[in-house]
Amino acid sequence: MKIPIKMRAALYKAPGQPLELAETEIPTPGEGEILIKVAATGVCHSDLHILDGEIVPPPEGFILGHEVSGWVVDFGPRCENPHGLSPGDPVVISWIIPCGKCYWCVRGQENYCPYAAARMPGLVGLNGGHAEYMSVPETAVFPIPKEVDVHTAAVISCAYGTAYRALKEAAVGPGTSLVVIGVGGVGLAAVELASALGARPIIAVDVRKHVLEKAAELGATHLINATNGDPLSKIRDILPQGADVVYETKPNPDLKLAVEIVRRGGTIVVTGLGTSTIEIPANHIVMNGIRIIGSLGYKPRTDIPELLTLAASGKIKPQRLISHKYAPNEINEAYKNLRIGLHHRAIIIWNTK
Repeated sequence: MKIPIKMRAALYKAPGQPLELAETEIPTPGEGEILIKVAATGVCHSDLHILDGEIVPPPEGFILGHEVSGWVVDFGPRCENPHGLSPGDPVVISWIIPCGKCYWCVRGQENYCPYAAARMPGLVGLNGGHAEYMSVPETAVFPIPKEVDVHTAAVISCAYGTAYRALKEAAVGPGTSLVVIGVGGVGLAAVELASALGARPIIAVDVRKHVLEKAAELGATHLINATNGDPLSKIRDILPQGADVVYETKPNPDLKLAVEIVRRGGTIVVTGLGTSTIEIPANHIVMNGIRIIGSLGYKPRTDIPELLTLAASGKIKPQRLISHKYAPNEINEAYKNLRIGLHHRAIIIWNTK
C-alpha cells in the first residue's frame, strides 16, 4: 500500500472554534505502533465537551475523533502483532489503551487504567481519527470480521462499547427490566444490545420522536416521550415495582427520574459526561438499597472482540444505528447537527477504500 506524504485532517483550534480542515503530514508509526488508513470516525457527544471547553482543552492542532475504523497500512519497529494483521486488513481502534500491568489492570478494571487515561486517541494525548491517517499503539487495534462493514464498524468502538460495558456492570440479562433515559447513539446501542441479551421490558425515554421510533426498531418494547405527560407515572404503569435497571446515558445527568423509577434493590448505571452536579436524597438510596454505578468506556481486550462477534453473527447491526454520513469538509456541520439532536449516530467518511 503506497503511503502519501500529506493528508487531510480536521484540526482543533480553541474552545468555541470550529475545526479547521487542513493538510498536514502523515504520522510515522513509532515503536509498537501501527499506521492506520482511516475509513470512518464517529461524531460523538464527548467531542462537544472538548469543543466547548468543558474539559481541559487539547493543544492547538490536536486531532479529535475517538470512534474509529480503518485499514492497516504499516507497522512501526518492535510490533508483536498479536492478531497476525497484514497491510490492508480492516480494523477497529479502541480509544482505551490499557497498560495491562498497573493496579487497576491486574484487577480487571482496565478501563480505569491511569496510563490509558493519559493517552486516549482523539481525546487526550494521542491524535485521533478525524484525519485520513492515524498512528496508534498496536494494543488499540482489533481485526474486523469479514461479515462486518469496515465503515459502520467505527461505532463499535464507542457507542456500542460504552453501552455494552454499562449493561454488563449492571448485570443486564434475560428478563431484566430496563429503562434507558436518553436514546442518542449510546442509548440506542444499549437498547439493541439489551434486546440481544434478552432484557424485557425495555423502556426508552427521550424528548425526540425520531430517536424513539428508532429505539422501537432496535428492540424497545415501550416508548415514552418525556415532553408528553408525566414519564414517572407512565413508567410506573408498566413497572409498578420499578425497573431492575435504569441506564441514564444523557449528557449532564441528574438522575432525578432514575431514582424515582428504579425498584427497591435495583441499579442505576450512568455514562453521561458533563458539568452537572447530581443531588440524591441519602435516605432514599439507603432505605431502598439502590446501587448507583458510574461506568467509563469499556474493557477493550474482551468487550471489543465480543461486540465484533455479535455484529458478525447479526445479533447487532451497527448499520441500523447510523443515520448520517458526512464528508470531511462537512465535519463542522456534523457537530452542529449533533448539538440539535438530529442524529441517531453519524460518521465521517475519510476514505472509501
